[in-house]
Amino acid sequence: MNIWIATTGNSDVQLITDDNWSYLYEKERFNREDSNRQDSNRQDSNRQDLSNQDFELTSLDVDNYEDIYTAPARVLGIVYGKEFENHWEDLVFPLFDGFSKKLKDEPKLMPDQIILLLTDQSNLYSDYTDFKNSPCWKDTRSLLPILKHYFSKNFPKASLEHIVLRPMGKKGLDNWDSVLDLVQKELSELKFKESDVIYVSHQAGTPAVSSAVQFVTLSNFGQRVKFLVANEYEKDSVEIIDSSKYLRGISIQQAKSLVPTSPGAAKKLLEKIEDVDGGAIAELNNKIDFFNLNRVVNSNGDDFSIPAATQRIIDVLDLISIFFAQENYLQGITLISAAQETFLKVAILSKIKEMSIVVEGKTYPAQEFFEWKKKGLLFNPEKYPLENLEKEDVCEKLLATENIIKNINREIKKIKNTTGLPNYIMFEWLQELEPAFVPKLDRWPLLKWSCKDKKEGERRGEIDLRNQLVHNLRGMKKSDVVKYLMGYQKVETDNVIKVYNEKVKQPFFEVIRLFKLDYTRDKLDKELKDLAKSLS
Repeated sequence: MNIWIATTGNSDVQLITDDNWSYLYEKERFNREDSNRQDSNRQDSNRQDLSNQDFELTSLDVDNYEDIYTAPARVLGIVYGKEFENHWEDLVFPLFDGFSKKLKDEPKLMPDQIILLLTDQSNLYSDYTDFKNSPCWKDTRSLLPILKHYFSKNFPKASLEHIVLRPMGKKGLDNWDSVLDLVQKELSELKFKESDVIYVSHQAGTPAVSSAVQFVTLSNFGQRVKFLVANEYEKDSVEIIDSSKYLRGISIQQAKSLVPTSPGAAKKLLEKIEDVDGGAIAELNNKIDFFNLNRVVNSNGDDFSIPAATQRIIDVLDLISIFFAQENYLQGITLISAAQETFLKVAILSKIKEMSIVVEGKTYPAQEFFEWKKKGLLFNPEKYPLENLEKEDVCEKLLATENIIKNINREIKKIKNTTGLPNYIMFEWLQELEPAFVPKLDRWPLLKWSCKDKKEGERRGEIDLRNQLVHNLRGMKKSDVVKYLMGYQKVETDNVIKVYNEKVKQPFFEVIRLFKLDYTRDKLDKELKDLAKSLS
């Protein structure tokens, strides 16, 4: 069977003459006023439609017609509703004429069933009679007798059904969300065979109705749907568009919306679509790797350079925002820990690169005595085998504070310089290297807390939320995450995003600027948006 589902709109029935309008209009208004006088308690939503209104025809200048006039659909249906057969030649159906011609020209397309979608908002706008501009005047419910006659003349063998879209809440047929729910509810009752072909003309009606019908028919009936589209006043402009083109377009739009937050989900959608640009897919794979922390080492081997590491920190700070917005807290707090530790190394290297060490009258770049490898920031005087040069000597020449020198020396001997300097040592050292860093730390409680070696009166591992999550798969509440972000300081909120922005992200950026570390702001956000735009 061929089924035709057609929306109806304000301009679907028009007039090619105004000769009979005034007579029919006044006749209908008089009848209604007389009816009102006889039964003032009568509950009829249309009984006063015309009693206090004066609707005039609007003349349009369009090709293919010498004269064409329009009136609000509800008014035209009321005025012509009882006498349309006597004045049938007055009426014209610009959009339906084109569709009908297309279907009748090819016998295999002839519909066996026609389903009209009409609109009625009278229950929503009960006082619509008091003003001409109410959306109710554009409702098509009153056109049903005229449309029945039209389709029975053009398709006498087709069965005709109709569905009336009546919004039940306070939102009319121009509200996208409520209309989608309404259309889904009404069309969910339709059941068709797998072999049925479903033609859909959805151009008429409000944009919200048109979009909802398009979406719901594709969702419910998939590949069986074919769309009839046309220029309203050009009968030969009708095209039949296969649903695959619409589905592709919808999938592309869905993928675009997913790219900034869920590139993996976007890729899943795109895998079902043909002819997607290979370059966009390759870039999408890169972003999926980034979201999964599966970065590929740069081909030039500079992953441990200060600029590359700084940009990674910036990108990760934005990525954490995305994870927290999705309430993926475990990923977010794990990344914060990694970003903070990476920052300590980058900041230290950025300071000591300005320093030098003089041994036996010879000057050496201080940075050359330290190496950043996968294991961490390592002290490596063996790179320059100099006689009479001890590790302690290098530290003493780099730092002035006796306590810091003592701690670093102790740590170097304890770990035998194989696993890198621990966070608390780097944190203390950095405060000596850049005194302006210290006042900034009051706004960054998590860094201060996480870089302490021991907590007074308690074992750190017992209260460290990140450790509990990673090692024991313990769950968390928003309040737990906030507590962690605040370095376990007291705070009266469970707004994770707000606390992250104010107590982690913003101070992080301030300190990065303090150390004059170069980066590109909003790089990740811009890349994701550009990638989404490139999909077609």
